[in-house]
Amino acid sequence: MTQSTATVPAWLSAAVVEYEQQQLTERANQIMHLQRLAENINSQLNKLGIEPLNPAHVEAGRLRGALLVGPDFDEGTYEVRAFWDETSQQIELHTADWETHNPQYGRVRLLNSIADIAAARHETPKPPAPHRHLGSEALRAIDGLNADRLNNHQVEAIVTAVNGLTAAVLHIGQLIKQVNDRP
Repeated sequence: MTQSTATVPAWLSAAVVEYEQQQLTERANQIMHLQRLAENINSQLNKLGIEPLNPAHVEAGRLRGALLVGPDFDEGTYEVRAFWDETSQQIELHTADWETHNPQYGRVRLLNSIADIAAARHETPKPPAPHRHLGSEALRAIDGLNADRLNNHQVEAIVTAVNGLTAAVLHIGQLIKQVNDRP
């Protein structure tokens, strides 16, 4: 067996270094963004005169919401954490079910006054819905509507048109994703 003595071209080595630098820069930007969110949470809580049990912070590259109130097992109330809603630029309150081993936080309401925290303690967490792959769902729907099995030529035309429109929308979505280089 002969051993390969292939060398990596200099341009490829430079490309690898540049790629690794881009990855580091992107990760640093993500962490800085999370730190800004944590600062927003803590400063807004401070303005309302709320001193959290644990302030919002970044831990292991993830935002940990400010712990406002722990669960009360006797009263049956939930733990309440403060996170930042980037859409409304407001604090949103999340609760978690303390009876599970790995609690999943879910949004219950926006923080407009300190009374919202007291109300949130009694609200069941609503975990975010799982991500739907709409493109896959649309393609399954197209495959499920077989125009050849229909007995009415007008319905066949409608099904064919809907299939064509669905395919066009999916194609436009793919083009937008490619142009923006993001999902």
